[in-house]
Order: sequence, then C-alpha cells, then structure tokens
Amino acid sequence: MRLDATTSLPDGRRVRLRFPQVSDHARIVHLHDRLGISVDEVELARALRFDPRTRTVLCATVWDGERETIVGWAAAERGATDLDLVLADEAVTPGIGDLLRGALTAHVRTAA
Repeated sequence: MRLDATTSLPDGRRVRLRFPQVSDHARIVHLHDRLGISVDEVELARALRFDPRTRTVLCATVWDGERETIVGWAAAERGATDLDLVLADEAVTPGIGDLLRGALTAHVRTAA
C-alpha cells in the first residue's frame, strides 16, 4: 500500500496511512485516552521526531466530515521483523490494526 493515500477497510470506511507530524500530538494523546492507555510525553515527543533512516512511524486517520481523527499509530525500526508499537482503535475502525501492521511491516522490510 502506498503511504499518504486512502484505502478502504472491509466495512467500507476510508482511511489514510501517513507519517505523523508534530501537530498530531493532541490527536495521538486523544487516541491513547480512547484506548485507556497512559501517554509518556517524552516517548511521544521522540516518536513524533523520528529519524526515517532508522525508524518508521505511521498513523492511520479517518475524516469524520469535520476533522481528521487518528485511529491508529504504529512504529518499527527499519529492517525489523517485529513492530515496536501498534495502537489501533478497533471500536471506531474495525480492521485498522491489521491494515497498519501490514503496511508498516511491508514498508520497513522494503526500506531495509
């Protein structure tokens, strides 16, 4: 799957996978809150300022008609066989975890 393009989940909902931006901070905190996971602000700041030569971080977003909502977040070292982090709001977007895992796994393997 090409990054920064939209695709459809099995239920027909459109989702976009892209690299995160520093301006995504509040949306990523909101994702953590929805999932009941505490946020380590230092780790979040590091994740938002990743070095693409050594690490890949992706976020999955949906458009609700008014704003973009982050529904998934994943990270892995380049060339890795396992992902470091996958957070997916399956209640809002069923199937988003599998989509994120597949896209990130493919990306880090081809970029190695």
